Amino acid sequence: MVVDTASVDEVSAVVNYLHTRVDASGSPLEFWSEEDDRTTMIITPGTSVMVHDARPIRDTLVLDENGFVLVDHRSAVSNFEMMQVHPLVDQHYAHEMSDLLAEVTGADLVIVMSAGKKRYGEREVDKLSALPNAKPARYPHADNTDSSVLQLLNIITDAFDVSQYPRWAAYNMWRATSQPPQDIPLAVCDAQTLTRADEITVTAVTMELSGAIRHDTTGYAYNENHRWCYFRDMTPEEVLVFKAHDSDSRHASRVAHTAFNDPTCPPGVETRSSVETRAFAFFA
Repeated sequence: MVVDTASVDEVSAVVNYLHTRVDASGSPLEFWSEEDDRTTMIITPGTSVMVHDARPIRDTLVLDENGFVLVDHRSAVSNFEMMQVHPLVDQHYAHEMSDLLAEVTGADLVIVMSAGKKRYGEREVDKLSALPNAKPARYPHADNTDSSVLQLLNIITDAFDVSQYPRWAAYNMWRATSQPPQDIPLAVCDAQTLTRADEITVTAVTMELSGAIRHDTTGYAYNENHRWCYFRDMTPEEVLVFKAHDSDSRHASRVAHTAFNDPTCPPGVETRSSVETRAFAFFA
């Protein structure tokens, strides 16, 4: 069932949909996280959409139908700035997120691909200068394509025997680490309003501490049927869980998501910081 937003608050926000499917030469699009002048992806700026506050209807959401849910979770990590700094903090948080995803999905096995990636609003100039690929992504996207998610799966199968699990799925777990209100929340699109025709392959070239990483992702063209949602005033004791892929086509698969400026956020607040974790879940 598509998210019923008839009785919830909404804000008018700008979503930067993709404008073309290939670059000027006909080649696949590229997005360079640290070098804007090398990005060939062109967006359509200024597309206004309604983003609905799904907090009042959070109990009606179904992860395998709508593709996202909000769950309560208090982490033992007291200082999220220590993530990507202290390996023990990353290790502990990975265990926490593994347990959380198993509880939320009922998975028999969870393997965390990345313990936690910190991100900051553009006003955090000093923190962004010290941490590559840490700005919020401001266009609708999903982190994989059908092909590229299999490349990640192959990394897992090289190390683990998952042959006894007929179904697997990839997930993203997103936590705001700054206190509300957030000036740059994360919006997610109801999976049941996305179509294959909306999808555009974009090769993301991200600069990490280990060097440049090329990975095909999914961008999205505008569709008036898209139903965008967010959870207003998220706290560090909440986690937004959403789908990145599902091997079973009967379930919701990729969920488009994007950062956006909340026009109702009062000026002068601390800019949003967040941490996200990516993991695979396997089902017997």
